[in-house]
Amino acid sequence: MKENREERIASIVLIIFSATYLTGAFLIPMPALKQQLGPGGFPIAIGFAMLILACVYAWQQFRGGATAQESEEEIEKRAVIIGAEEKIEKKADLRTMGFILGLMILYAFFFEILGYAISTFLMFMAGVLYLDRRHLVRDGVIAVISSFFLYYVFTILLRVQLPAGPLKFLEY
Repeated sequence: MKENREERIASIVLIIFSATYLTGAFLIPMPALKQQLGPGGFPIAIGFAMLILACVYAWQQFRGGATAQESEEEIEKRAVIIGAEEKIEKKADLRTMGFILGLMILYAFFFEILGYAISTFLMFMAGVLYLDRRHLVRDGVIAVISSFFLYYVFTILLRVQLPAGPLKFLEY
């Protein structure tokens, strides 16, 4: 019972957060022009997905399924599969979490100045350099392709204006 007390509390907090987010998504004003999918469509979909997943998580925590020993064995098996077996015994690294949080704050600050593509590339690379330096070339290629590909998907296909920053000459 006490083994998963933290998980039960976390599941309740996630349900409350998801419901609050979903309520806020429904409060997004609709535009005067009727559109198939207004500005609240995506946040509402995210809210429902979060609420469903939070409810599934809470159900798993309150039904009392597997024992703690079985859970640890399953976790170890999954960790070996993804190559993270050395990380399962560590507690949360506050320094790493602080760095990532600071990186997100910097990303929000530089988003308008540098534009979506450049700021996303820089944030991705800063995170990779801090967390894992084994595959810099591969990660750099992924960062360039994904940031510019997503920029074009949103600006051209979905017609969502993202800040271009110094790359204004790339706009159509």
